Amino acid sequence: MKKKSRDLFQFESELIKRCGVSQQNFHKVSAAQWKSIYQVITDIYADKTKTWKNGLHWANINGYSPKSMKRFLGCYPVDYAAWFYLLPQIISDRNMVYFLIDKGNCDWHVGEEFWIFESYIPELIKVLHTLNHTAFLDRGWLDYYIVSKKFRWIIGFNHHDIISCVGEELNLDCLKKK
Repeated sequence: MKKKSRDLFQFESELIKRCGVSQQNFHKVSAAQWKSIYQVITDIYADKTKTWKNGLHWANINGYSPKSMKRFLGCYPVDYAAWFYLLPQIISDRNMVYFLIDKGNCDWHVGEEFWIFESYIPELIKVLHTLNHTAFLDRGWLDYYIVSKKFRWIIGFNHHDIISCVGEELNLDCLKKK
């Protein structure tokens, strides 16, 4: 087993154990699914018009693709350790979502590195709570994205405690009140 695969497997196992969530309700996507899911997300949301800082890694700081920015809903300062408790108010869809953890590799010669999970919102809230109280299981403070499985919207969280929202079907009233 490759080191990257082993690290992801250990991360998933430890997270599920610490959170007490079912692997049926929170799990990494299969290796066979990963590439196509990542490709669709980056095709829709990653800005590929620049020669520097392209890709999804920089989207939550530098902006998303020009086409998706037409559906830009805003950026909001948030409390990194609590904002995700608002997810049931923000996301009306009760189906699973994709949860992408940005491993921080932005070397364009190597490529971006994301771990992709599928999760229901209640489990994702437990996972985010645990990740925020353990510095992402001692891996540092990582950026992440939550994406509709139908690719209708994306929420990006960056290490500056800002979330950016693009798409449709998100209710941001709870963020606008703050």
